[in-house]
Amino acid sequence: MQFGVFSVSDLTTDPTTGRAPSEAERIQAIVTIAKKTEEAGLDVFALGEHHNPPFFSSSPTTTLGYIAAQTRRLQL
Repeated sequence: MQFGVFSVSDLTTDPTTGRAPSEAERIQAIVTIAKKTEEAGLDVFALGEHHNPPFFSSSPTTTLGYIAAQTRRLQL
């Protein structure tokens, strides 16, 4: 059995501030979450693919490639 984190790459409004993050901020947050996923000892990190708002990732393989360069054992 494997455990991990899955994100649908959403750009939702922060419920505490009412502010929606920019795409750049959300991508950086996703990279941070992936690194923390590995640090926590989980096995998998996955991203969904969407081609319309409110999602940022129409090409998750590019984002996952960037994450792969910064992690060692995480399955993407």
